Amino acid sequence: MAYNYIEQTGVIVPDMADTLAEVEQEWRDALGRQDLITTPDTPQGVLITAEALARQGVARNNAELANQINPSLAAGLFLDALCALTGMERRPAIATLVQGVTLTGLAGTIIPAGARARTTAGDLFSLDQTVVLDAAGAGTGIFRAVETGPIGCDTGALAFIVDGVLGWESLTNPTPGVVGADEESDAALALRRRLTLARQGISAVEAQISGLYDLPGVRSLQYRENVSNVETVIDGITLSPHSVWACVDGGTDTDIAASLLENKTCGAGWNGALAIPVIEPYSGQTYTVRFDRPQPRPIIARITVRSAQDIDAQTVVREAIMNYANGLQAGEQGLTVGMAVSPFEFAAAINREAPAIHVANVEIAFVGNDYQRTELAISLDQIATITPSSITVIEQ
Repeated sequence: MAYNYIEQTGVIVPDMADTLAEVEQEWRDALGRQDLITTPDTPQGVLITAEALARQGVARNNAELANQINPSLAAGLFLDALCALTGMERRPAIATLVQGVTLTGLAGTIIPAGARARTTAGDLFSLDQTVVLDAAGAGTGIFRAVETGPIGCDTGALAFIVDGVLGWESLTNPTPGVVGADEESDAALALRRRLTLARQGISAVEAQISGLYDLPGVRSLQYRENVSNVETVIDGITLSPHSVWACVDGGTDTDIAASLLENKTCGAGWNGALAIPVIEPYSGQTYTVRFDRPQPRPIIARITVRSAQDIDAQTVVREAIMNYANGLQAGEQGLTVGMAVSPFEFAAAINREAPAIHVANVEIAFVGNDYQRTELAISLDQIATITPSSITVIEQ
């Protein structure tokens, strides 16, 4: 029997029961015995089962391979290749960087690049460039985490010398480190691809939004445009005549301003509390680009759960909600600029990571307000925030 693996609904594989029945019938036909016993406890039953499993494995492998041309299902190198069609690349892992680290010791001491230090949490950092202590026995350097990823380094945490250098006595970091990041996951890359499909265009609203989402660190945003020749209030935001407005969470001010200038609607102005001067590279003209940053709206949550298994519900529930809030669950952006907060989304986030936990009730509220079971409305220029300590887990 020839299977049709490609249908309008997508790529399919046959049921194991159908494949097994087909192989059994082939054996009966080949041996000319329709009464052939094919139960798994017989020699022929063992061979039939093995053949059915082999066919099923090939079918599943082919289906999985065929699905790699679907951007919504592709993973790994296949997803990288699809993203490359529109000039996108997976963001690499980044190491935490600590700048302005103060080094002290004997005057003239040479501290070579690569010299290591350790934080109070035990994370290793290495010196980027050689530092020579001045006449006062002091110097500054940049330290980079030995391992990539989101390794924190608070003010004063980089305090222990690992590689002893004669004359180097102490170090400290007066400012916190710029936290690194893991390599962009398949889920995050697929989501960013969908958000930036118009990144090769300009002027159109979709192109401007895509340009912003393609910037490193940008997590979410809201965008509005006033095409009229009078000041207009759109969805609660006041826009000047013929202007655009963006409220962006994440990314640097300079990157956002440059993207808004590069991709803006021709002749339009900007709105927002931040005013960033940007030099247009072709004309040399300086533009003052305006945009907004979202106002944080801290929220609290109270989750009532039941679990029939030995599960640390206190930890699992908090981690699931924080992963959702930070956009770390596949296909979910989490808490984003201007989007309402739904208790049902919190419940779904818990079930994605811990199906064995039964969510009996989810209540949410802005800090200082009473709990409710309905959505919390968020203005376009706001973003909901939540911390593990603001999540109360009640176990029944």
